Amino acid sequence: MKFLFKVIATLTAVVLLVSAYSGWIDPRTWAWPAIAGLAFPIVIAGVMIVVLLCLLLRQWRALLILVVAILLAWPVIRLHMPLKGSKEASPQATTFRVMTYNVAGFDLETKTMQYILAQDADFVLLQETSLGPMDFTDLPQHVDLRDEIEQKYPYHSHGYHDLTILSKLPYTVYSDTTLKQGFGSPDDIGSEYHFYAKAFDLKVVGKPLRIVNVHLQSIGLSHDDKELYKKLTRNELEGRSDMSQVRHSILTKLAGAFRRRAGEASQLRTFLNDLDMPSNVIVCGDFNDTPGSYCYRAVRGKDFNDAFAECGRWPTFTFNRDRFYFKIDHILYRGGLKAMDYRCDRAGGSDHYPQLVTFALE
Repeated sequence: MKFLFKVIATLTAVVLLVSAYSGWIDPRTWAWPAIAGLAFPIVIAGVMIVVLLCLLLRQWRALLILVVAILLAWPVIRLHMPLKGSKEASPQATTFRVMTYNVAGFDLETKTMQYILAQDADFVLLQETSLGPMDFTDLPQHVDLRDEIEQKYPYHSHGYHDLTILSKLPYTVYSDTTLKQGFGSPDDIGSEYHFYAKAFDLKVVGKPLRIVNVHLQSIGLSHDDKELYKKLTRNELEGRSDMSQVRHSILTKLAGAFRRRAGEASQLRTFLNDLDMPSNVIVCGDFNDTPGSYCYRAVRGKDFNDAFAECGRWPTFTFNRDRFYFKIDHILYRGGLKAMDYRCDRAGGSDHYPQLVTFALE
């Protein structure tokens, strides 16, 4: 039994470390490790089960192997499972709240708009919407709420394609053509979302702040792919044909999306390295990738902090449909900003959950 548990612990430790540090491998060179990184929360759950078995059966050497692996993987674990919680801002600091929310075109519902109004954030960065007729202006159920939005947020605009800002303070749109790419095909613009990013410049108590709203490459799974994934997670696959379809459809699309996002992340990072960039910068939105992934690491670099890692508590996820429960929306920041409070509310009518962060600026 001791030998068996040491083998199990060693294999579990290897899977944990591969999953944790897969984000160090560029998917454009080798995409498959990125899929292991996507499964990191599941891997952590498996590790905890093996740890519990080792404790119950007093397999101390096997337990030691797992403890060492957990310590080595801790920098990534804390990105998924922070334990810090809220902080108090100093009396001299100015605080403001930022919301980022992929609203999925508002889903023709009112509860998403009602939620946004109720939170009273100072700046709201939205993805997968516009302020045009399709999502916002002419829908009858939105008329009253639209008037409330315009009163609360007198400064608002459609940034680029599916990116929008609602602001209580005036801003200017930073024009940079390197930040945007078109849809995959001009003949089928609704096929899938590609890379969009737009920067908005404003001043908080006279200090420059740039907020970059981001939407990176989605996976682009079809309805049939999602149904197949549900069967996989329910252990209902039927024979080799289903497994082959998983491999050739879902996994292939995942790998392709990881490669495309790697290029987009590098492009965005080049923009963030611009010497003319203000010192106070917030990058937020739908990254379509998890903490610790190559895309996340490339954008964050060594100079940005993660609001969730700095003042979040316990694991969370932001995508909530089709049994894909992953944290793929992020709020990164640098400069004289400090994240004081983080929330991810299970509210609204979108397939994403909104995130709110209170920042202090001294």
